[in-house]
Amino acid sequence: MASASLSTPLCDLLGVRYPVIQAPMAGGWTTPELVSAVVNAGGFGCLAGSGVPPDRLREEIRAVKERTDRPFGVNFLLAPPGPGSQDVAAVQRFLDRFRERFGLPRGETDLRISPPPLEEQLEVLFEERVPVLSLALGDPGELVQRAHDEDMLVVSMVATVEDAVRDAQGGVDAVVAQGAEAGGHRSTVELGPDGAAPLVGTLALIPQVVDAVGVPVVAAGGISDGRGLVAALALGAAGIQMGTRFLLARESGAHPAYRRRLLEATEVDTVVTRVFTGRPARGLRNRFVEDYLDAGSEPLAWPLQRAAAGDIYAAAQAANDGDHSPLLAGQGLRMLREEGRGAAEIVDQVVAEAEAVLTRLGVESSGAPSA
Repeated sequence: MASASLSTPLCDLLGVRYPVIQAPMAGGWTTPELVSAVVNAGGFGCLAGSGVPPDRLREEIRAVKERTDRPFGVNFLLAPPGPGSQDVAAVQRFLDRFRERFGLPRGETDLRISPPPLEEQLEVLFEERVPVLSLALGDPGELVQRAHDEDMLVVSMVATVEDAVRDAQGGVDAVVAQGAEAGGHRSTVELGPDGAAPLVGTLALIPQVVDAVGVPVVAAGGISDGRGLVAALALGAAGIQMGTRFLLARESGAHPAYRRRLLEATEVDTVVTRVFTGRPARGLRNRFVEDYLDAGSEPLAWPLQRAAAGDIYAAAQAANDGDHSPLLAGQGLRMLREEGRGAAEIVDQVVAEAEAVLTRLGVESSGAPSA
């Protein structure tokens, strides 16, 4: 049983034993097996719904429900089209150098991006009675009330105090405050004129968000073990969200080259870049990133860049090639452990480490300092 000092308002809100959330990582890494394993271990798991066709999303939701009767969530990215190159032909000519490696045909210059079927996806969530709607990279707006009307909780991810205040005033039930150390896309609405995103470190961001909003705050960014959980609680957060650590879980969909790179990398091996999708995201430096940076080539605007390079990414992943697809990751890389652990083992270990830290600091199960 976890100490009472690890039981927070987030646990009560989400109906979980431990204040540990598995981040919804898009790209096929967040499998139903991963989500259900985290949930059954007492944490909170979340599927990545963006880009997933409604029928397949329903299958994944039901696959989770077959493995657990505990609460879980589904996440969507709300980012509108952003700044970047509109010269599809020029970008495709640049990307063709990568296609040659995999024997792919030249890139299409007539990219047609259909808007994501969010309405259909939401209907799937409502029909399947998913307990929590998770949102990122945008203003939740009217989606909050719609979810509440369906008895769903809403959790939003933010990267600035301003965004957190907006979402809290808009009625979200909790916010995930994403520090600059976090892997994946920067979860902010407004980007700079050059497409840059604000980078506020976790240590500075969390207490400022806590002071500014009246809902539970979840800390994210560079957190990989129980020390990070205790630190987050000390800053006023009600829990943590981890993504990179769970990529190495046995149930993760990350391919072997991705896993190997994570274990080999250090805190200086990541970069925030728009070259993967057209929107700022933190990932490991690889050949794709380096060639883009060396050439000074401007990526297409979100979401065109992801669509333009999608065939390269798929071919690289199929070939277990870690050099030509996004390897999104946070900066807590030296804290990662060996492969092969199940997600439940990761949750248990993080909780045990946190309890050990609390014991060392003289915090008893009541949460009060010992004499």
